[in-house]
Amino acid sequence: MTKIWVGYSERLGFRDLIITYIDPYFGPLEEEDDEPVGLFELDFGASPNGPGSFEVYEKTPENENLFGLDHVLARFPFEEVPVGLRTINWSRAKTVFFIMNDKEPKRATDGSVSITDVLNVKFEWE
Repeated sequence: MTKIWVGYSERLGFRDLIITYIDPYFGPLEEEDDEPVGLFELDFGASPNGPGSFEVYEKTPENENLFGLDHVLARFPFEEVPVGLRTINWSRAKTVFFIMNDKEPKRATDGSVSITDVLNVKFEWE
């Protein structure tokens, strides 16, 4: 089983969410000599992550009428339904994501990104 965080953002698109929160290569630095750290690790207490440990789905002009719970769940590589995703306002959501992790989040939101669920899942990659 793998622990993952599932969440969304009403403010950040695909690229901004990845380079600010997830991908440590592009993340902010605490000190000038430090390695870059994404905000999930820095502010939410996530374990270090890298390529292949997350997916981000963005609302685009092409999928705007489809972007919702069923659209996102059809793309998740696991069967468990994140119950918290049922509570978001899909007309305002810009991105939905999951990130593999081995810790509990220190917070649920920072105003830009919200964690809706922390799940233990078995992945079924194709």
